[in-house]
Amino acid sequence: MSLRFYKQGHFWKSPSEYKPGEKVTDETLLDVETHLGFQLPKDYVALMKEQNGGELTYRYVLFADGDAAIIPYFHELDVQSGVGLSTVFVEECGLPDNLVLLTGDLHTWLALDYRYNVKEPAVVYITEHESGNGTWQEHFLAHSFEEFTKRLFQKEDSSL
Repeated sequence: MSLRFYKQGHFWKSPSEYKPGEKVTDETLLDVETHLGFQLPKDYVALMKEQNGGELTYRYVLFADGDAAIIPYFHELDVQSGVGLSTVFVEECGLPDNLVLLTGDLHTWLALDYRYNVKEPAVVYITEHESGNGTWQEHFLAHSFEEFTKRLFQKEDSSL
């Protein structure tokens, strides 16, 4: 098996079991950014304007230690759902402040991390601590969203 990393194009899986949201307009983007209190990275916005959430073609990302995580989809960009609910889930789950949650399932989250740089957020993967004590483990993935997308990959079966 070999790994094929994302370079450009074909970011979104089609067809997608995760139904994308309504088309992102400049007005929607401004509403979401105002609601969240952060300007979203331009590379992320460009992908969301192409398709507002859905399954990823390149759905795996490597951690520094060689382990990998699955990033099956991105939530839609909307104030009332998806990414717009970041502040609700940050509070409910006891996650650190200043995160924008791109996807997650209450036990794992992929987030833009604005805690240290509000102009260029890092990307982190947060997992519930295996002890079940309500704490979280953070895995740094990239210094920027652009850098993060270059770390996404898909598996190819080289035996075919």
